[in-house]
Parts: sequence; C-alpha cells; structure tokens
Amino acid sequence: MRGVRILVVGLLVMVLVVVIGGFGAIAWVTGRALPQTSGRLIVPGLDGQVSVDRDINGIAQIRASTTHDLFLAQGYVHAQERMWQMEVWRHIASGRLSELFGEGTVKTDAFIRTLGWRRAAERDLAGVAPAARGVLDAYSEGVNAWLDANRDHLGLAFLVTGASPEPWTPVDTLAWGKVQAWNLGGNLDGEIFRYLADAKLGDPARTDGLLAPRPFGPVITPSGLPGSGGAGANVQPVDPGDPGNDSTVRPPTTTLTGTQSDAWREVADSVNDALRLAGLDASDGLASDHGIGSNDWVVAPSMSATGGALLANDPHLGISMPSVWYINGLHCVTISTACPYDVAGVSFPGVPGVVLGHNARIAWGATNANPDVQDLVLETVDPADPDRYLGPDGASTPFTTRTETIGRSGGTPIDLQVRETIHGPILNDVDPRLRDAPLMAVRWTGTNQAMGPDRTFEAVLGLNTASNFEQFRSTLSLYAAPAQNFVYADVDGHIGYQLPGRIPIRSDPADRGDRPVSGSDGRSEWTGTIPYDDLPWQLDPDPGWIVTANNAPVDEAYPHFIGKDFDPGYRAERIIDLIDGYGQDGLTTKEMATIQNDTAPLRARDIAQALEGAKPATEDGVTIAERISRWDGICDEGSLGCAAYMAWEYRVLRDVFDDELGPLARDYVGSTASWSTLASILEDPRSPWWDDTATTDVTETADLIILRAMDEAGAELQTAFGSPDRWSWGRLHTAAFEESTLGTSGIGPLEWYFNETPMAVPGAAGAINNTYYKLNRAYLDPTDPKVKPMAIDRLFTVTNLPSYRLTIDLSDLDGASLIITTGQAGNPFDRHYNDLIDPWRKGELVPLPFTAAAIKAATVSTLTLDPGTVR
Repeated sequence: MRGVRILVVGLLVMVLVVVIGGFGAIAWVTGRALPQTSGRLIVPGLDGQVSVDRDINGIAQIRASTTHDLFLAQGYVHAQERMWQMEVWRHIASGRLSELFGEGTVKTDAFIRTLGWRRAAERDLAGVAPAARGVLDAYSEGVNAWLDANRDHLGLAFLVTGASPEPWTPVDTLAWGKVQAWNLGGNLDGEIFRYLADAKLGDPARTDGLLAPRPFGPVITPSGLPGSGGAGANVQPVDPGDPGNDSTVRPPTTTLTGTQSDAWREVADSVNDALRLAGLDASDGLASDHGIGSNDWVVAPSMSATGGALLANDPHLGISMPSVWYINGLHCVTISTACPYDVAGVSFPGVPGVVLGHNARIAWGATNANPDVQDLVLETVDPADPDRYLGPDGASTPFTTRTETIGRSGGTPIDLQVRETIHGPILNDVDPRLRDAPLMAVRWTGTNQAMGPDRTFEAVLGLNTASNFEQFRSTLSLYAAPAQNFVYADVDGHIGYQLPGRIPIRSDPADRGDRPVSGSDGRSEWTGTIPYDDLPWQLDPDPGWIVTANNAPVDEAYPHFIGKDFDPGYRAERIIDLIDGYGQDGLTTKEMATIQNDTAPLRARDIAQALEGAKPATEDGVTIAERISRWDGICDEGSLGCAAYMAWEYRVLRDVFDDELGPLARDYVGSTASWSTLASILEDPRSPWWDDTATTDVTETADLIILRAMDEAGAELQTAFGSPDRWSWGRLHTAAFEESTLGTSGIGPLEWYFNETPMAVPGAAGAINNTYYKLNRAYLDPTDPKVKPMAIDRLFTVTNLPSYRLTIDLSDLDGASLIITTGQAGNPFDRHYNDLIDPWRKGELVPLPFTAAAIKAATVSTLTLDPGTVR
C-alpha cells in the first residue's frame, strides 16, 4: 500500500537518525516488548488465578475457573503476542488507516466508511445475547489490562507510527468479522468485471461463457443423496422452461468512459489494499478469486483405520507475517454450565474463542461457500431533485446522508459525505471520477439492516461448546456471514456438513445477482433469505465421506439460487480420488496430511494431454513441449515439467485473451475461470478465441497459438534463468513472508529484520496444496502506472496459501496435529516469530495436546495470571 510505505519511510528515517544505535536500538525496543511467558503477573480484573501453559512451539493453553477469567486471559495473551496486528486490523475495520499511515490510505478509508462496517458492528452489538456479550466484555478487559501495563514498551511499530492505542472494545471484535465477511463473501469485483466485459464484448452471453465455460465438477450435496437435508435433498430437476432456471441476461443499460472504467477498478482495489494489509485473500483483478483454494473433508469410521471419524481442514488466505491465526486452547478447570469450555484450535487475534478446531466431543472445519450475497444496484436520480432518487416503486425518495470524518496522520481531517438508498450506500462518492458515472449502490447481507443483527460471533462461539450434530446445526442457525461450508465429526463416529449464512432470495427468478440491476423497476429486490432449514446439510451420507473445496454446494435440482462463481471442482475431484484410494486399506491422519500436501493441479493433467505431439519452432519451445509431455503432473520444487507447463499456460492465456479483452485481460488471465475456458476451447479448435484479432491478414488456429506460446514460454525462461537445467518450479514458485507495515517500508535493513527471505515452496494454483499466485501482476496496473509489470521469474510468487492445516482422529484427541504459516509471535525478536515456516513449507504438522495430562507433558513454560487481591 503506497501510503504505508511513504509515511513509514519518513518516520523511520527520522527514528534511525535521531536514535543512535542502529540495530542495537531496534533490538532494545523490540526486546522490551517480548511477552512474559513464565512466572507470575498481576492482572487486575481477574476473579482468580489463571495458568497459561506454552509448549515448545509457543502454543498457549489457558486454564481458568470461570468463563470470565478464561476469556480475559485470552485477550491478555492475544495482546501479548499480536497487539500491533490487532491495532492495524481494527483500523482497517473502522476505516481509520489514514490515522496511522497518512494520505495514501484515504481512499481505502473512504470506501470502508461508505460501506459502514463499524456502524454495522455497533448495531450488531445491541443484538448480542447476554452470555456472548459477557465473553466480549471479558476479552476486552484482558486486552486493556495488557495495554495498561505495557504502554511504555508497546514495540517498534507503535513507536515508529506514533500510534497510541485506544482501549479495546467489543465493537472492535465484531467489526473485524465484517472485514472477514467482505473478504470471503464478496462478488462485487465479479459484478464490475461482467459490467465492463459486457460493454467490451458487446454480448453478455459471451461474457458468461468466459466465467462458466464448463459444468461444475463434484457438488457437495447432490440432490436425493441419502443422509442429506435442505430443500435440495429430494427434489426433481428443475424444468428448463421454468423461469426460475432462466439463464438469459439483460443487456447493459449504461456504458462507461475509459476513465470511469479505471475508476471502478480503483474503487474495487482500494478495499483490497486493506485486505492485503490484513493478510487476507485480496483480489488483484476483477475476475480473480476471493476465498478460492480452501479444503476440508471428513471421513466416516467405516473408511478409517482406527474406527474413529477423521477430519482435515486447510483454509487458504493471503500470505502474511505474522500469520492471521493464533493457536490456543481454552479450558475450564471444572466443566459446568457456568464454565463449559474445553476447546482447542485457532483463533483470530482480536476475537475471543476458537474459530476452527475441536472440543471434547466434536471437531469442525470450514471452507468458503462463495455465495452471491452482494448486488450492485443502478440508482436513478430524480430528474426534478438531485437530493432524491427513484425507489423500487418509482417513487421519489430522499437519499439518507451522513458525514464521515477521516483523520490523517500528518494532515488535517477530511469530511466525506455518504449517500444511501434503500439498497445501500452509494459508491460513486468515493472517487471524483465517478461523480458523473451511473450511480451505483452496493447491497450486502453483511450490513443489511432489514435482516436484523448479525449473530455470527455467537454462532462460532457456540461451536466451542456444541456436543452433537443437533447442537452444531442449531448454533450455526445464528450464522450470517461469510457463508461457509462447515464439516463436522464427533467422538461417536458421526460426520456431517452444514452451509449456514444469509443468502438472499431475489424477486426476479431470472436475476442471478451477477450484474448491476436497476433500483427503480422493482424487479430485483431482495424478498428475504433462504430459510435455514432449506440450506444444504448432510449427516452420515452413504459414500462415507464429505468433501468441500469451494466447489458448488448443490446441483441444478436445488430450488434456490446460491451463487454461480464456484471453483470448477478439480480439487474436490482430486481429494475424492485420493480418499477412495487410501480408504481401501483404512485412512489415518497420516494419509489425511498427505492429501493436504498433494501438489497435482488436476486441470493441468487434462490440458497437458491435449498438447501431445506439439512441435514448436524454437529449441527452447521444443524443451517446453518435451518437458510437458514427460511431466508426471506433480508440482514439487524440483519439477521441470511443472515449470514448463505453468510458463506455457501463462503465455497461452495471454495469447488467447489479451487481444479481445484488452485491459480486462488483466482481470481475467490466471483466474480459475480462465483455466476452465482454456480446457473448453482446447476441445474446440475452431473457437473464435483462438484468432488473434490484432492480425488482419491471417486467422490463427489453435495449433498456431499453442506452439507460439511454447516458444514464448521457452524464451522467457531462457531470459530469466539461462540454461534449461535451471528451469525448475522452485525457482519460479517462491513464498516471501513480509510484515505488511514495517516490512514494506522501503528501508532495506528493516525489511531484512521483519521479513523472511523468499523460499521455494511446493504446490501450485489449483492443486490441493493450493499455493496460489496472480498472473495479472504481469500487466501494467491501471490504478498505479508506476508499478512495473512482473517478469516471469517473479510472476509465480505465492500470494495465497494454506493458512492453517489440521488433521484429527476423533478417537484420539491428543493425537491432533496442526500448523500455521509463520509462528505464534508477532515480535521479530521472539523465536516463535518464524519457527513454523519451515515445517509448514515441508508439509509437517505440530502436536496439539488436549487433555490436561497431555498438556502438562508438553509444557515448557507456565505463566500464572493473578488478580493480586481476592475479589
């Protein structure tokens, strides 16, 4: 983010000049902020003593006698380890980044304030049940207890930015949920892409062909599957003549100038800047994939070697330093209705409880469901009064207005006037270039007041104490956003699945929510949400497994519209194949981990077969062709075939789409949809996409473009690496863990101190081990022309990855294993800042002990938190 770099550079130069001592001074500042992990600390507000046991990996197991003390201690521990990360996150959620980083983040703040994430969180807090509110309050007490005790040594980031953290509040926690919900539940970028592509191609049907070119692979809950439920469980396929299955697309009703198109891209990217700063899965292109790459599955005892149910989960998010996750256990000394917690797994710093993990009875995991829960609405200003708009019934209605004041570090505050309609906030006011563009409001389930309070926090907290499938489903009925595919396993051998969340029902059956709609004709209103009992679920289905990998949750027989931008199903298909293969002899958690680390992108197997016998014109092109033909389909670091295939795939995607999509190719090339389109047109050598419209004297064929791309790929690898012996996947495919603020300051010594050296990693985009990259970085960025396009030697640098991996056999809770990407600590001076990177890269897991005896055996340090006086 450019504003972060500019401000931090200036401040750090001042600090390094004034504070003599260089790295010694930095070490002194960061060393003072290291957490105390043994001995005794007085923590005001506690009812009694709390123990915090840490193992060799820094995993904290918290044990307390009351619910209040348990969550107060969790807040304290999170603040000990990750306070700067929490501070940045709450500034993102509140649209207050410019208070930390200055002018360069004003547009990002303006967009977030317009969306109203924090305002929505404030409304939601009023609807939180008393017990959950008590948890939020106790957690905030713990964070603030740490802040009060450590204000004179908060760490280098606070010193450099001059940030003075305010007391933590429950709204800070709930607002972070809005950030996650937008990140994992947004299709705004896709709507803008379709809007622009319809105008560029002149044919909405052709746009749709780009984004859904092949039937989806395995669906999570097929209709009629025994052991499944929801409205799609036992219904007949929809009649193609039924208007509810109408796939027709309304033609664009408005057009945009080139400047306005660039402005819409920049508006969409402004919030993505914030998501990248948070270490989340931020799109770099309008057709890129949010939340694509996660996997989870459960296996029934009938396919398990031990007779216990098995669960595996690896959600994929953006690469970050430190990890977005923190591993912890929360244990009541005596389990009772007053203190019911005995749970372990990963949490978000800033949020109480365990988000993903297991308790003494059940385990759960999640992947993104990719529903369509956002709509862009084209509003019509009343011709007689610019302060009013035409509502769904055509009646003149006044805009609701509010003023947001954006503070700027080093500058004066800026007032932003926000207009809202019945559908949501108007986005045009974020960028002056959009003042004369068609007026668009954004409608989103995450902030929609008509739907009532969002109780997602309560739902996730309820998972921490659920003991059976009925309770699992019951607590998830409170869940609003982001809609996820939750899988379930329990100690009694049951496996299950539930898709929860608010998914809108639209008044027009033909409206699929994938393009801007009119706000004044009443045809595209939200009439409610899919009833919870109609949402898909399963319990102990016949196959003996449930697999989710961002693939379609239901088939065409399902009577409600959930979405259309799902993963094409390659990963799900690969996981199913491997489960069936290993299941012949009985699966263990070892095989589950092996599946998680599988590096074969299934799409490439099918595409590579179509290239057999290719004869490029150049020597380097021949090397590409030969290596692809001999490739085993695996993308480990040393693979020459994977490097050849991926370099060719990149070049052929550009050769096919750059000419007709123009600037929109940057938003499309490298998306999961582009792979599917490539596979589709390889089966149709006469597809018009093969012809290069930039040449008028020849009509290019599939063979010509395929061979040209091989020659181009070989030439680029030759330029980047020289001898073909050096064209290995590990040279192309690296991961660079960078701290998002000081680690991107532009000051070499500090970046060296906070960041990790780029390292080769296995996996690939589209593999189960989905170490994803974004090919649009090869294009000039229209929102920042100063950023140079990436050459091929950096193009496959990882941007998204498995942020956490867990495998568990429910017959052996102490045998659970997991990993996060970096380490538990947020302080570079702490040995747990980066100690998990290497085992993560190698596909290894670390133990997560659960019972009191196992935790005691693994403990290397114990911190006692003491109230000081008896309350």
